[in-house]
Amino acid sequence: MTAVPTAILGSPSGKSEKTFRYPEEIRDDFIKTDDIEFRDGSRVSAAEVWDYLTKIGPVKFPNLYDNSSLYRHRISHDVTLPFTLKHNYLLMTLHDRMAKAKAEGHPIVFVQGGQSVDPYYAAGAIALRPFTTRQSANRQREGLSRNQEELLNQSERQKAYSQISFEICNSAGYEIIQEGTALTDLVAPYTVLRCSDVSYGTEAHRHGPRRDEVKRLLLDYPLDHQKDKEWAVTYFAQELRRLTRTIDEMTGRTTSDDDLAAEIKLHNEGRRLAVEIADIWWGAANPPTDGRDRRELFQFGCMESHGDPQASLSLLREAKRHIADRVAANHRPAGVVENAARLFVCGSCVFPNDFRTEEAGGIIVGNDNHWSDITTIVGESGDPYAELSRAVLSYPYEQPLKERAKWTAGEIKKSRSDGVLFLYKWGCNTQSAIARLLVDELKAQSGVPTIIIEDDTSSTSTEQLQNRVNAFVEMVS
Repeated sequence: MTAVPTAILGSPSGKSEKTFRYPEEIRDDFIKTDDIEFRDGSRVSAAEVWDYLTKIGPVKFPNLYDNSSLYRHRISHDVTLPFTLKHNYLLMTLHDRMAKAKAEGHPIVFVQGGQSVDPYYAAGAIALRPFTTRQSANRQREGLSRNQEELLNQSERQKAYSQISFEICNSAGYEIIQEGTALTDLVAPYTVLRCSDVSYGTEAHRHGPRRDEVKRLLLDYPLDHQKDKEWAVTYFAQELRRLTRTIDEMTGRTTSDDDLAAEIKLHNEGRRLAVEIADIWWGAANPPTDGRDRRELFQFGCMESHGDPQASLSLLREAKRHIADRVAANHRPAGVVENAARLFVCGSCVFPNDFRTEEAGGIIVGNDNHWSDITTIVGESGDPYAELSRAVLSYPYEQPLKERAKWTAGEIKKSRSDGVLFLYKWGCNTQSAIARLLVDELKAQSGVPTIIIEDDTSSTSTEQLQNRVNAFVEMVS
């Protein structure tokens, strides 16, 4: 697309406005870009995306278009990258698309973040991690301001804490399942090491208000050098077969090995594209996007960001071309200062504000959460369950500390980071316990400064987190 002057982004007049608007000047170029392809064979043209974002979206979801200083950038403001507009469209339509799929017999499954979703889709289900579950639930509410949406979210969370337990992960999304806001039919995560309460949170649904509506299934993930033990690979392959059989009982179909093999190939294409885009992005003289667009683009490789792997793949294919063009033109996005301090984030389910970080002179260029499974390519020969099991058991994030640190240090070097943030939520026993050991190992292996920050869900804590991040940016600049 033709470059658009920074002054008109979100405001044709060039003046600051309280509501974000897509500038009419980009329309002709945008509608010439690729369609979004969906899993069911349907397509949406760029022209249809444009009409939704400019006419329907602002009416249904004014909270996303709030451009005030407190809430700005709820959706990407980089209107010169087609994938950002299409990503926004897919997020806004997430609930409608999930409701349609559910009505057509596709169960909605709540999964843990940082795990591959190939077997869920192979069995005809839709896998949504905590963040995506929250996005889907929020998009069924129309006409809300940002404040109204926040108050409803907090109210649901507090009800859930009294119904389940205040000890469950405060960012997991269990509360909206129990409140009935989410469309979830099955809670079925892998019990991976990254989180201390996956099994507890899943079993807590036995006592929740929707205990008779939402099924539960724990996939037992072997630990302790699991990737080096053939029995562990065989055992977890059996667990994956148990998963597809459970979904088959819900759909009435039978998932074949060929179904899973085909799904693995599709997801591998997405994983490889995400890694290729990261290599292009990291190798650029200037960051070709801001930090938020980078994070969302890389994580399309999870293939569940939009509840439709084929749609995510459409965006990845198109994005690779545009990112390469930006790098060739040595483009630096608005809001990112020259020679910004490059930060790598470690830890689960917490992230600093990209835009506040960029205002302080930094930019977040990478993170280990989710990137661990995206960079793990699944073998495409032999028994697909065994190949997937072997890949899942080798996720770098789930390995013993020194192995995890070695992989993470390698990604820190690839991204040319100047510093490392290790962040974790209050109550996350696993990440808090290993934080100091891991960052000490990372500092020894990568040679870059590190900092550990704990966070909870309160607005006060979020402000404190950002103040510490900004001070760290100043230190490493």
